[in-house]
Amino acid sequence: MTYYYILATYLIFYCILHSIMADDVIMNKIYYKWWYRGFFVIISTVLLVPAVIIYSKIKSEYFFNPPLAIKIILYLINIAALLFGYYASKCYDNDEFLGIKQIREYFKKGVTEVNHHKKLIVKGALKYVRHPYYFAGIVLLWSRPLKVKDLLVNIIFTLYLILGAINEERKLIKYYGEEYINYKKEVPMLIPRFFRFRE
Repeated sequence: MTYYYILATYLIFYCILHSIMADDVIMNKIYYKWWYRGFFVIISTVLLVPAVIIYSKIKSEYFFNPPLAIKIILYLINIAALLFGYYASKCYDNDEFLGIKQIREYFKKGVTEVNHHKKLIVKGALKYVRHPYYFAGIVLLWSRPLKVKDLLVNIIFTLYLILGAINEERKLIKYYGEEYINYKKEVPMLIPRFFRFRE
């Protein structure tokens, strides 16, 4: 049980730190510096390594190990979530998301700060759900056979993604105001609505 406590504590620490680093109010002006996004992505990735190591040390029984037919259905759902995540990636500037664009523009043009005043995107996956990556992530977490240790990880990360989406909403309302409030009325936050979006 010791490793379970260590894993839970570390994941909660990771989520709190990640939230702080992703908050433009807390990080203030540093958040918009050209180097910050790349730094954030690297730190976020590196800090997951200890969690993977701790997770690998836990010997765990299955909590949910369905028959083969159900496993096939779950894996198909998993693939669908991956495809939806890929579809969602077309809505975003992925170079900017990873911090590559900011670094490139700094060295090519001397741009030192990110322009965060951008047009609200309401196309592709964003027509159906406001946070498509979070939705895909939650589906990927749960659409598979689960060991007890997976249950712990999934609960923590699912709560984190939901709270993260709520916090991100605050920032988006701050940036886009009434335009985003109207968008919220049309499109759900985490569960896609594929057939009711009004063009």
